[in-house]
Formats: sequence, structure tokens, C-alpha cells
Amino acid sequence: MPTFTTDLARQIAQLYPLQDKKAGKRYRIVDELAGTTELEETTGRPRYVPTRVLEDRQLWDLDWAS
Repeated sequence: MPTFTTDLARQIAQLYPLQDKKAGKRYRIVDELAGTTELEETTGRPRYVPTRVLEDRQLWDLDWAS
């Protein structure tokens, strides 16, 4: 039986499927333009990263299946 905490964690993972493994923060992809991707942290704070770095699986975890 899911608890409130596990259900909340699952919902956050669904809304913010991209995780920065180094910082331990979750993001969602907002936009991409000219090789730069705009991310939004769970706190609403924007972050801009080169799109190509998101392919590095040692740094980023993309979990669309959550």
C-alpha cells in the first residue's frame, strides 16, 4: 500500500523526470533553443545548460517511466 511520502515522491518524479546526479536535484525541461536547454527545478528556479551535456548519463538521469 503506497504511503503519502512514496506517492508524493512518485508524482514529483513524473513532473520533474530529469535528475542531476551530482547535485541531487530534479528538473523538468522547459524549452530548447540554439543548443541550450532551459530546465526548471522543483523550486521553480530556472537553469540553463548546453543541450549536449544532458546526454551524459554519469551526470544526468532521465526517468520518463516513473
